[in-house]
Amino acid sequence: MQICSMEVKEGMGKKAKRKSQSILDAIKQVELDIKIPDETYEINLLKTNLPGVKTEKTEIGVAEVEGKKTMYIKMKLRGGL
Repeated sequence: MQICSMEVKEGMGKKAKRKSQSILDAIKQVELDIKIPDETYEINLLKTNLPGVKTEKTEIGVAEVEGKKTMYIKMKLRGGL
């Protein structure tokens, strides 16, 4: 499995002081340990509800987020009509 570390940091601009932290500000500081699966399995195409977008390929696998197994879905999409 590939090991990825996802980190999002705040921008460099000045901000006005707030009494409480917003949800968006709290999410920006989240760090997750993610392991993407090396092996995935191709399945029947999943439909998308986006107008003008078609699914070309759908793969599934099992990833680990913070040590817990979770479903991993990879879709190849094509835009245009």
